[in-house]
Amino acid sequence: MKIADIFPQRLIFWGKERMHVILVTGGTGLVGKHLVGALLKKGYTVRCLVRSPKKAGEVLPAGVELVRGDINDPESVKKACQGVDKVIHLVAIIREHDEQTFEHINVEGTLNLVIAAGQAGVKHFIHISALGACDNSRYKYVYSKWRGEEAVRQSGLNWTILRPSVIYGAGFNFFDRMIQSLQMFPKPFVPVPGRGKTLFQPIAVEDVVRCILRVCENPGLTARVIEIGGPEHLSYSQMLDRLLECLGEKRYKLYIPMPLMRLVVPLMGSILRDPPVTPVELKQMDLDNITDIDAVENNFGFRPKALHNGLKYLAGR
Repeated sequence: MKIADIFPQRLIFWGKERMHVILVTGGTGLVGKHLVGALLKKGYTVRCLVRSPKKAGEVLPAGVELVRGDINDPESVKKACQGVDKVIHLVAIIREHDEQTFEHINVEGTLNLVIAAGQAGVKHFIHISALGACDNSRYKYVYSKWRGEEAVRQSGLNWTILRPSVIYGAGFNFFDRMIQSLQMFPKPFVPVPGRGKTLFQPIAVEDVVRCILRVCENPGLTARVIEIGGPEHLSYSQMLDRLLECLGEKRYKLYIPMPLMRLVVPLMGSILRDPPVTPVELKQMDLDNITDIDAVENNFGFRPKALHNGLKYLAGR
């Protein structure tokens, strides 16, 4: 048995022990903020590529090395990768704004990082993609995630790709968009796209972080695409029920036919800079966003939180 199998987070150089250096991109995002703290507690040396070290320093825990840069700036990405053992790539956008396009961030940004990681001799590239990533350009977001995956798969690096379903927890997420629609719509009603039957498998951010840590610690999980989700397949309507229950609100669902939604959503986007839903997101609701109900347990040996427990952080909002 190798030392790395017993202490996977440690390396031995000339008889001296050195902790793995892990580069995290997107460290100030929903998953990143939880992940960085968890990595530090495990004893890893953590580096984050950030646009503003000052702002990042206000969000991230002490002890994190901050490198100023941008995923689309090859020089800063190259600098961030120097001396790194593992990369955890979280940076992605789910909405396009001006020059921040799916192609620019989700595809080109990932390619920049893959190239720099290869040149720096990174030993393991962990890419956080999205459940539903596919080679179908009709669905712009998941198509961009699939193309980002392709850059990783073709890189020649040791890689692992995680595809989570809807992630929720402390920080802005899918359920904040649902709350936004609640706030915009007059009581006692709440809008539901179509029949509200699209299925999701929401997973708590803490459980996503546990999965990422298991990937970091297990050298046998390379060259694999692993889909993960919570312990329930829930329709949009059922998730809305859980949310309303948690918030202590009583609303009557107003089911809006999809043809009407396709007319209203672009109009709403022309009026609001940050609407509750975009045409790309509405289109994505053509497809269920689920995987094996026991995916986390089968791959990582633990059962993730059910949504009614995971949403308790919203109580009293």
